[in-house]
Amino acid sequence: MNQMSSYRTEFSRGWKTVAGGTVGMMFGISALPFYTLGIFMKPIQAEMGWGREQVQLGFASLMVTMLFCNWAWGLAVDRYGSRKVALAAQVGLGTALILLPSFAVSVTGWYLGWALMALMGAGTSPVTWTRCIMGWFTKARGMALGLTLMGTGFTAVLAPPLLTAVITAWDWQMGYRMLGASVILLALPFVFATFRDAPDVVAAGLNLPGTSRKDAFKDYRFWIIMVSICGVAFALGGIIPNLVPLLTDRGMGLVEAAGYASLVGLAVIAGRVGAGLLIDRLWAPGVGVVLLMLPLGGCLLLMGSELPAPAIIALAAVLVGLTAGAEFDLVAFMIGRYFGMRNYGVLYAIQTVALLVMSGLAPAVFGRIFDQTGSYDSALVISAWIFGLAPLTLLFMGRYPESFDK
Repeated sequence: MNQMSSYRTEFSRGWKTVAGGTVGMMFGISALPFYTLGIFMKPIQAEMGWGREQVQLGFASLMVTMLFCNWAWGLAVDRYGSRKVALAAQVGLGTALILLPSFAVSVTGWYLGWALMALMGAGTSPVTWTRCIMGWFTKARGMALGLTLMGTGFTAVLAPPLLTAVITAWDWQMGYRMLGASVILLALPFVFATFRDAPDVVAAGLNLPGTSRKDAFKDYRFWIIMVSICGVAFALGGIIPNLVPLLTDRGMGLVEAAGYASLVGLAVIAGRVGAGLLIDRLWAPGVGVVLLMLPLGGCLLLMGSELPAPAIIALAAVLVGLTAGAEFDLVAFMIGRYFGMRNYGVLYAIQTVALLVMSGLAPAVFGRIFDQTGSYDSALVISAWIFGLAPLTLLFMGRYPESFDK
């Protein structure tokens, strides 16, 4: 009863910010480029004559650029608050998406366009949205994070069929321009109206409780989080953008394959909320071990040269989506519980950069494996090993520190 009362109290104060964060995540840099790349891949290949590795290295360019700029966005969040950073970065991301087709006159230009997207839009990453949520919620923190981060799941559900229709009616260039316009015309006004930093966080300024950056970098637990999540992120980052090509290569139509990509999105939503509920009640690293190992089964189900039965494909998509839904929740929650809020923006930004860089490199690696072997099976074997081993490192995290909020 006390926990339910705390949930109601915290959500009565912070529900608008959760709604704003959900929409922000839905139209953010962690969702739009990642969950739409598979839809764009074959149309870009057909028009530009590039290989899959070349197309997907654009996403790698975005992630590598974030390696160099995301820490600065995290510092800005800690110093100026989440709201200001979010609004500025949404304008940047929308503009960069609109301009991206104009850069695609060459492979080099394609990579530069993705790098510009990172520079202008990295402030729409989970760092910005979760830092604000952490300020509003304590007892219901896991649930609030899950509801906010499930915005990426909505993107995964809605973007594939909508973009397939746009690309079919016009072309892939119009698809990217419409993505950019949606950020500026739909997401930005909603975030402006709803997304606010918690008053007590604003009042505390830079004096929030938490570990110093120096001490955090010396703490083995910071690196355990990075190693475990980065391994899983690499495997997920290869599977999700390549799911549609994997299925269409085996004879499935593009529209039907996009439907399975949307099913991944539904599972992401379930994974976000489910993980949030569990980590509010149970030891988060233990929850992570279980949830992050699920796609091992999905990898095994997708192997082979024949198109699996619909139920098998659906099960594999759900297993992958549940884990994709859990990973950001787990990182955000564990950074807050083990290291506090004092330097949350920077610490989570570093974790997110590592995670996203691995996600960004994976599609190109999967694409190269396909280009060289004509199959994704070798990539799926590697991913299965990663899912089986990387999450186990979380078992060494230990108890939560008692000095930070509970």
